[in-house]
Amino acid sequence: MPNSVAASTHDLGWFPREKDIKRYVHFDRLIPVSKIVKIANDRDLVARHPFFPLLKFEESWTKFREDGVRNVKVRPLRYAARLDAAIFARYRAAIVPLYERKLAELGLSEVAIAYRKIAGERGSNKSNIDFAFDVFKFIADTGDSYATVVDIKSYFESLDHGRILTIWESLVGKPLPADHLAVYKAVTKYCVVDLERLFERLELRQKPTVGTRTERRQRKIDALKSAGYRQICSPKEFRDTVRGTGSLPSLLQKNAFDFGIPQGLPISDLIANFYLIDFDKEVSDWVAERQGLYRRYSDDIVIVIPKREGNAELDAKEFLQKTIKRHGSHMKIQDKKVCVSSYERAGLYLNYSRGFGKSSKNGLEYLGFEFDGRRVKLKDSTMSNAWRRMKRRAYGGAVRFVKRFRAKGKSWLIANYPFDSIETKILRNVTVGQNSGVRSWTFVKYVARANKTFIGLKPGFSDQTQRYRRLTKSMIRVTFDRALTLHCS
Repeated sequence: MPNSVAASTHDLGWFPREKDIKRYVHFDRLIPVSKIVKIANDRDLVARHPFFPLLKFEESWTKFREDGVRNVKVRPLRYAARLDAAIFARYRAAIVPLYERKLAELGLSEVAIAYRKIAGERGSNKSNIDFAFDVFKFIADTGDSYATVVDIKSYFESLDHGRILTIWESLVGKPLPADHLAVYKAVTKYCVVDLERLFERLELRQKPTVGTRTERRQRKIDALKSAGYRQICSPKEFRDTVRGTGSLPSLLQKNAFDFGIPQGLPISDLIANFYLIDFDKEVSDWVAERQGLYRRYSDDIVIVIPKREGNAELDAKEFLQKTIKRHGSHMKIQDKKVCVSSYERAGLYLNYSRGFGKSSKNGLEYLGFEFDGRRVKLKDSTMSNAWRRMKRRAYGGAVRFVKRFRAKGKSWLIANYPFDSIETKILRNVTVGQNSGVRSWTFVKYVARANKTFIGLKPGFSDQTQRYRRLTKSMIRVTFDRALTLHCS
């Protein structure tokens, strides 16, 4: 590819968006936006830039299986130092147009749908609601069909570095320019520091034994934040205490494998998308030959194929499992991550049945929704996620109220707690928070948008949400009583 293509990735005069300016605590010091812009747009400076280790923590949540057993899921997340994150964002912005151009050339603009701006019919960009509607509408229009949903096992952790480099070069130019190569190495040969171990090593949760009474009541990390500092330690502390010297072991953990990238970097989602561009083309062509539909949302894949002569129920499952192996030695689609369903025309509606797998028991589950051929519902997990966020919001508000006014006594607290306004505020303000395209939407707005989008497929969201509205009152009472018990003796 000509050098002009690589050079074009720096012709935009990139300026960071608000989300690109990170204000969390990390190893690097705060620097002015003007300096961030200067460094991120200078190819020579980026090529020589020393990237800091990532900070690592784990995000966990509880999923409920069909048998009622709790299943705790853990997702490892890493986040970059502030300047490093801005550089990643800059190079993401540079590569996205090249990736979009390649998708258009290959006829894949509607296939890889995650983390992209895809225009909808109303002029706004599509969300997961629209993507789910497209799939369910295709099923409703097709009638007799097979729907296959798969999940690639440990997707981000399985991406082959050599393949990432090859595809990166195909987009930007070969050999990869020095600045792009530096970013590629920072993403693949990264180092991490566990946040919990770092806090222990630096004693950031300890309270000082000297100073004023106010200073002695604050943990070191709280004092750091309240003072406006965002550098977690000095350069000397980093060299001696974090990197380790003598008998003090280093906290740095390097990715020694030739596969896997950290989830959570500003450029990780783009890499996860373009990594499977050849796979997307291969699968898209296979599905098109069968007059079907193929969509991939990062590691979640759905294929719908009409029931016609030569199209067997497990064809898509077997094709996907065979094909994915050619795109990385650690890429796998396990049977337990597969569900194959069947739809059959029955008058005005479709009858649904599950033929293979354990998920989608009562209807095809996709991007937070469920379609049984007769109506669309919110997945149980979507509802329970919103409910947990409501409970956290209610309890947090109750604790703050009790702590602020506990000197007035329990009777006063009970008489003056604003139960009704808390209920209104929770229902109005709790966000969905599970899909990147709608993370900032309130749950009420999310359901209203879904109702409007799925109007032709008989959405059943109102029945589901009314129950939660009825339970909100008692939930607020329970969380308030708990806050009283724990924080007002």
